[in-house]
Amino acid sequence: MRTTLLAVVAIAAVTGTGTVVGVAPTATARPAPGIELFTADGRTPLAQTPVHVGDTIVVRGHGFDPEANTSGLPVPVPPGVPHGTFVTFGAFAPDWRPSQGAPSSARATERSAAKWVLSESALNRVPSAPFDFRRTIRHQWVELEPDGDFTATLQVRLPEQLPPDARFGVYTYGAAEAVNAAQELAVPVVFDPAPGPNAPAPPPQDLRWAFAPGFDTTVTETLQGSLAGSAGAGIHDDGSLGFTFDSADLDPGTGYGTVRYRGTVVAATRFHLGEIAIANPWIEFTPEATWLTAETSTSDTVGADSLVRIRLARLDTGPAAGTTQWTDVPARFEPALRPASLLPYANSQAAPISFRIG
Repeated sequence: MRTTLLAVVAIAAVTGTGTVVGVAPTATARPAPGIELFTADGRTPLAQTPVHVGDTIVVRGHGFDPEANTSGLPVPVPPGVPHGTFVTFGAFAPDWRPSQGAPSSARATERSAAKWVLSESALNRVPSAPFDFRRTIRHQWVELEPDGDFTATLQVRLPEQLPPDARFGVYTYGAAEAVNAAQELAVPVVFDPAPGPNAPAPPPQDLRWAFAPGFDTTVTETLQGSLAGSAGAGIHDDGSLGFTFDSADLDPGTGYGTVRYRGTVVAATRFHLGEIAIANPWIEFTPEATWLTAETSTSDTVGADSLVRIRLARLDTGPAAGTTQWTDVPARFEPALRPASLLPYANSQAAPISFRIG
């Protein structure tokens, strides 16, 4: 991916919160925007109940004008179409409101903790070609009803970098740089950093690979995007990708055969305008060579929706009957990579790979 992973501008979606009422609209019967917070059952008010990473907060909103927020960034929502509202769990600075000129650095949130509240009619006016911006929004979409109500389910995630004097809570504000003071709401949340009952499992260690030198910083910093693992995959603190052992079919005499791992890692730019997946890697020991193969996206914008298995890298190791663990094996990318955003890595040195059986 380097800067060629669709260096399309994307924007960090953040903020949304609870039992707070915004500025009342003028010359309209619509009530002022407001939100209420509930525990995972959707019925019990959250109030002062502490939350941990992995917990669920249900947000019910009312009074949000489906026709508001028609200006902001030109992508992914076109000018003149309502841009909607972000609702998120986060840690925001005391002065965080866009309408008062606060920078985005004042609003710390994890992408997976944010939802995009938008009417279905507005979503249907978002282009699906040549870039499928509609798919981009659906990653986070929560429907805003014609009467201005919505229900969003948030997962508590801890942002990596917190602004000074950050306050944990649920926040809302105009999406895609739309500015609307009436929708800038905040409800404090008691956050407990200790592991709770829903704490995410640590990233798997069975196959660990950083893909390429600097890959994680290219995605998360240069492209202002994210790396996320699921279904047996995870991201380690150093940015390396972790996958879970699935099965092995190796000849006990020669060591030839296949070691299979499971899980999906998605690398995305801001707003998922560029999105590729690497899934279910295998180590294939053959008489010809040893390869790491994996299912990868068929284009730069489909993520895990459409995958095909390819040879990603050739490993500088051979079969070793009876061996169950390999550490920091040198690897080189194959010449024919897909999708197109991976082509700059072709024939170059890959990050070393560590893997084990069982």
